[in-house]
Amino acid sequence: IGNYEIVGELGAGGMGAVYLARRADGKFEQKVALKMLRREFNVEKIRRFFKRESEVQARLEHRFIARLSDVGTTDDGVPFIVMEYVEGVSVDKFCERKDLSLKDKLNIFNKICQAVAHAHRNLIIHRDLKPSNILINNSGEPKLLDFGISKLLDTDDRNERTSLTALGAMTPEYASPEQIKGEQITTTTDVYSLGVILYKMLTGHLPFEGKTASELLQAVTEKTPVSPSSIVRYSLSDSENRQTTNDVESAKL
Repeated sequence: IGNYEIVGELGAGGMGAVYLARRADGKFEQKVALKMLRREFNVEKIRRFFKRESEVQARLEHRFIARLSDVGTTDDGVPFIVMEYVEGVSVDKFCERKDLSLKDKLNIFNKICQAVAHAHRNLIIHRDLKPSNILINNSGEPKLLDFGISKLLDTDDRNERTSLTALGAMTPEYASPEQIKGEQITTTTDVYSLGVILYKMLTGHLPFEGKTASELLQAVTEKTPVSPSSIVRYSLSDSENRQTTNDVESAKL
């Protein structure tokens, strides 16, 4: 595909798939993540979303966001995006496997927030924040991925919002109430999802659960989640406890 040779599949979603690839033109060695539409979704409306994803990624240059490397089209007209390949595991699995302390988890979460804040400063809402879109690399640093259904704040999204809702382009467990209801999307949409991610990082559980979107929406709007501290108790030294208390107070301010 273009200058790249497919090595294997990294993952697949509803409208596309992501492959591990390497440069095949002999200029230099490079592993990349190559994302392309499924051929059955190669229609004008979906191509617009795909094209916009590359435009969004091109705006972003941040150490905690996967970089855009290239874009192109296959010989039979299927568009693809070439991204930085991140070798790692999702943030929730990383926290679980490493049995991280509260302080270490909060340090990682702070870096994730920096990446999201950078996107917001560039007028971009991710709107599909979830652990599988945040990988922790071999250096222990987070990398934010997949801006496939992101929203540009400087565009009118009324028709786009309806299309994305119809396509089911969200993850209900991490989606904000306004996403589930198909209402106006703002930066608070990402903030809500960050809250759910932090809850999962701290407890290993989701704050709300439901078998259907309507059940989940009812839980989100009518129920109060159990406090994370009621689920998990962290053992901190006196110095760590003082530092964590200071961090919490600073966050409140």
